[in-house]
Amino acid sequence: MLFRRSRSGVVIEINPFRVLLARLGRLGGDAVHIEQVAELPADDPVGVRRELRRLFPEHKNYVPGICGIFPPTRLLQREELNAKKFADPDYLSNLLAGQYKIPAEKWRVGLVSPFDGAPFGPKNPPVKDVLLCGEATDELLVAQHRFLDLGVLPRRMEIASLAVLGGVQSYQAMMGDARPVAIVELDFHRTYLFILGKNGVHTSAPIAFGFNALIEAACKELGSEDATAVRARLATGEAAIVARSPRLLRQLVRNLKPAVDYFELQTGQRVNDLYCTFLPPGLAWLGQALAASLEMQDLPVVCADWLKHLAITSPDDLPARLGSHWLSLISLIARLSPASHAKKTE
Repeated sequence: MLFRRSRSGVVIEINPFRVLLARLGRLGGDAVHIEQVAELPADDPVGVRRELRRLFPEHKNYVPGICGIFPPTRLLQREELNAKKFADPDYLSNLLAGQYKIPAEKWRVGLVSPFDGAPFGPKNPPVKDVLLCGEATDELLVAQHRFLDLGVLPRRMEIASLAVLGGVQSYQAMMGDARPVAIVELDFHRTYLFILGKNGVHTSAPIAFGFNALIEAACKELGSEDATAVRARLATGEAAIVARSPRLLRQLVRNLKPAVDYFELQTGQRVNDLYCTFLPPGLAWLGQALAASLEMQDLPVVCADWLKHLAITSPDDLPARLGSHWLSLISLIARLSPASHAKKTE
């Protein structure tokens, strides 16, 4: 009954820093039309609920939604499977337990192609390489309840990291750029690195350095014990902070650089661009500083151009309000054809 009363719905992303919202004129269907957008702090559930009520006055209970999450211990790793053993029902669970210390019965794990993101299953079994994508069931339930508490009924909920990979790949294809790109996701406790190259997605182990470690490094650098004040200074891109970015990011760069160097050595491909997922405008300096330290350039994402390319319509003044960090939310509703944006293999 809920879906019959109104066709409108929300696409919503909860990332470590922000909650991004977009009102869709119709949830599902052939055409995608964004009517309104909103952006709020991730730690302001009251404000998010209020904004949802404002955007969806016709929904008296729950708003149906497409939901994207970045859970703290998410798994997105490339693996080479033994095709002969894959038919063994215990093969995958043994791999997860041995390689990642993951109890398969407490996790939801899916297999997709590292080349175009197509899902694998009984009718389409993997031949060799796969991307393992998953999360602990209890954390997925926490995320689901968080959406319900906000007034959103998840019609689809997914780990947005995978959508971002397809989004960046599609954006590069639009720009006619086939060069490898590094994608960095900086959470509070760890950092994830993915590299999109000519032979698909390459992954490395998560790095035990996140935004909280950056705050600690900034406190030491600035001689301050007020972590809250230092965090606020980081979030505004204060000139004194930006000037110290090479020292603040030294530990993270020391971990990222060997992974990038290994990819370049193994593939012979130079990583030219870097894109930092979900960083709000005040933290844009972080992506720029990381790119400079790794001798790359910050990928210049213009969401207005990409929306036009994707044939996603909206009011004329809306696209210009979307910074590069909106790529992750747009990726959740972009209709991407794997054949049209996958990097060509050699």
